[in-house]
Amino acid sequence: MKHLPFLFISLLLTQSLILAEDSNDLDKVLEEMTAIATKTKLNADYVPGTVTVISGEKLKSLGITNLAEQNAFDTIVGFDSSTLSLRGAGATYGAQGNKIKWMINDKPISAEIWGLPKLGAGQVVYPIPTDAIERIEIVRGPGSAIYGGNAIYGVVNIVTKKGADSLFTTLSRMESNKFGKSLGAYGSFEKNDLKVSTIVSVDESDGWDLTATSQSRAQQGNLPNASGSNLFMADASYKNIDFWAYRLEAKNNYARLQWDPTNYLPADNTKPVQSNTYTILGVQGKYNVLSDVLLTAKTGINYYTNRAEVVFFPAISGIRNIDYAESTKYAEGTVETTFGSHRLLGGLYAGYLSVDQDDVRQTWNNVRHLLTANNPKRINKALYVQDEIQFDDKSTATIGARYDTYSDGRKALSPRLAFVYLYDDSNIFKAQYSRAFRPPSLSEQYSPNNTDSNKMYESETADTFELSYIFKTNDSSLKTTAFHSKTHNMISYHDFTYETINLESPTTINGLEIELTKNYEKINLGANMAFYKSYRGDVKLSRNGLALNYNASEFALSAKFIGNVFATLNSDTSYPTTLWYHYTGSKNRISNDLLDDNGNIIRIYTTNGSTPAQDYVNITQKINGIAKDLDLEFGVKNLFGKTLRTLYYPLNPPNTYDVPYMGQTFWVNLLYKF
Repeated sequence: MKHLPFLFISLLLTQSLILAEDSNDLDKVLEEMTAIATKTKLNADYVPGTVTVISGEKLKSLGITNLAEQNAFDTIVGFDSSTLSLRGAGATYGAQGNKIKWMINDKPISAEIWGLPKLGAGQVVYPIPTDAIERIEIVRGPGSAIYGGNAIYGVVNIVTKKGADSLFTTLSRMESNKFGKSLGAYGSFEKNDLKVSTIVSVDESDGWDLTATSQSRAQQGNLPNASGSNLFMADASYKNIDFWAYRLEAKNNYARLQWDPTNYLPADNTKPVQSNTYTILGVQGKYNVLSDVLLTAKTGINYYTNRAEVVFFPAISGIRNIDYAESTKYAEGTVETTFGSHRLLGGLYAGYLSVDQDDVRQTWNNVRHLLTANNPKRINKALYVQDEIQFDDKSTATIGARYDTYSDGRKALSPRLAFVYLYDDSNIFKAQYSRAFRPPSLSEQYSPNNTDSNKMYESETADTFELSYIFKTNDSSLKTTAFHSKTHNMISYHDFTYETINLESPTTINGLEIELTKNYEKINLGANMAFYKSYRGDVKLSRNGLALNYNASEFALSAKFIGNVFATLNSDTSYPTTLWYHYTGSKNRISNDLLDDNGNIIRIYTTNGSTPAQDYVNITQKINGIAKDLDLEFGVKNLFGKTLRTLYYPLNPPNTYDVPYMGQTFWVNLLYKF
């Protein structure tokens, strides 16, 4: 396996790889229109920055039947699903997904307790079946110039299907007679000027037998990882007014809770111990105030809850109950117009975030109101402008900036400058500079582990430079991006104390990302790969008379190489077969020294090592029209039955046991189209 990156490069040079997109219609993918990069509709290849679009149909052909699965986003270039990070950010520094801007149908979604390193904290899980997904759009790199905070390592927009009627079900079998089942449907209604689209689904899974070890407690057994979900999504439009009402509930167990191997091993069960619920309501209107001026006004409320019942000390029936709720109310208005060679976009945003409940009840002490004791509220106001300048038929420049202010005194300016040059129909060149920022979440600011509750943490800012090249023909494509990103005041955690810290030294990530596609008469091939080199300076922290120092190193749990290879056989027939190989390279743990007040080394952790490389193979067979209007799809995930593992928290010895999170699954899916 150590020679795998060189194999990828050899394949690249021979141009024999392909297809990270819809294998049945390459031209459609290459001409995919997306608004994610600029909030104006453009061809995905011609927008500034690095954009990838992958269809829900493609995801299912790779064996991903629901976005709540542990490896649901592994197909994205440079995405490590086990740490929910993009572009080599790793677990601690990528903060389990809270440095990515997540959206569903262009509606931002987030939670203030994402990434908090404590059992029972919120997790980024979207229980959306791929049968109901039109496509996923991904911007790799900063997106704050139009999307504001959290868009440091990327922007991900999940677009669901509308205007169709289907019923679908999936059955799956894991090891030791454990099973999963799901049922869902999406449909539409249209009469005169009224259009309504709905999606409903339910899902339950017993999980896998995942052998785990608690080193501190000298225990070994099965780590519970049952999961489930409920989903309801409704979109309606009447003339120029759009409405939406979504409710997504994801239920998870310990393999999704960053189980700490210093704790007791929880009792084996098939009942999830945590639920995350997202409720998203809103309305939007579009108005042509002048012949060439489009005004869009939007308002809504996002409500998030986290409920958990987590066993800490089975010997004393130690149970922690968490009841958490937060809400965000917002309004946004944008104006878009075109004159001459300029396409202008401007917008105003105002949002009010509040933590409405944060109760922790523990059997070994009293109730604690962790965040609400500080009355955490935050008002965010923003102004953004953007100008897309068409110099000629070949070159375009995008200039823009966003200015954000927060009621707790934080401010951020996020500029962006990008160029796109079409040398000819086959060759496209891009260059971009952009800045992104993220203020500390309220859970980071008011974490009970922080020793100074009055300390105001700095917002982290990332400056990124990118150069991209795209080559495409009727049956092939090559997309490559090289980037350099430097982050100041990066927000992270000290994995011994779980305290929020601003890193004093700037951190850097250099990367090379490549996507390839190639179509033949009977087979479509594809690959993507990402190479990363990260650097984090020294980290010094003094507690209780001791200095807990981290030596300068690469980001902890950041893979240097991530790659995917795809092949679809008989792609132009009614019975295509798809194979997917995924590889994630090894990841370093933190190197930590323990010193006294005088700087004398008490202990040096030299046995940290690294988490091993992970890989798996998925195979999927599809039969279109097995009966009238009925499609059958089935396959095996993780063909060779490897137990995939990673280490969440803490990262230091003696806790170097790699926590399991996924095993083998056989599955079958039926899709009936009305």
